[in-house]
Amino acid sequence: MDTTREPVGHLSWIVGIGLLLMGLIVFGLVEQKAWSHQAELTRSFEACMESAPFKRSLRVPRPEAVLTDEQLQNHFDDFAQMLKETGLPPIWNGQTLVPWKEYHKNSIEFARQCHVQLGIDQPQKQLKGTYSKSVWDPKSQIWKQTD
Repeated sequence: MDTTREPVGHLSWIVGIGLLLMGLIVFGLVEQKAWSHQAELTRSFEACMESAPFKRSLRVPRPEAVLTDEQLQNHFDDFAQMLKETGLPPIWNGQTLVPWKEYHKNSIEFARQCHVQLGIDQPQKQLKGTYSKSVWDPKSQIWKQTD
């Protein structure tokens, strides 16, 4: 009988498993580094977006607080008309109603500036969370169709 083959067989299994574990560890470290970079880039993008001019419109007084009764009725009529025409509710910017698509287009233009500033050329791959969705990507089909 040949008993020398058993230890060699076990040794090759041990070496194979060891190499597999080392490969998984290296892969995990590389992925962790990529995930960390993506998270940091997303934080930087969020900080850039916080300085956007349209962020001020979220802090303006509601129309009920600044409009007279007659103006408020006109405001509601305009709101209903824009909603009917576009299917999307308009945004109150503190002075007037802005169609949602126009409002969002301004935010996309600002996002494009942040992308350039941070060196982001593929936001859907380089960012995490909601900022990786195509609606935030100025180069996405969504915005190419509307231009």
